[in-house]
Amino acid sequence: MDMKALHSLDKLPLNESREVAVTLIDPKKTKNVVRNRLEYDISKAPSPAEVSRIMWQVYLSGNGLSTVGSKWKKTYY
Repeated sequence: MDMKALHSLDKLPLNESREVAVTLIDPKKTKNVVRNRLEYDISKAPSPAEVSRIMWQVYLSGNGLSTVGSKWKKTYY
């Protein structure tokens, strides 16, 4: 994941933030169902800060630092 882009998501306009966030999702490392749900969540995010929060959660989860017992993870993984 491009850390520079990840750090700037909350500073971009909402639509641009959403577009950049979707490009950061690696289709080779992400199941289709998970990718589709992430894209949906990003499209419904009300602010660039929320888009940034979603993508930080994705980054942390990808590095083994996901929330234990997460309802989202139980549903989509």
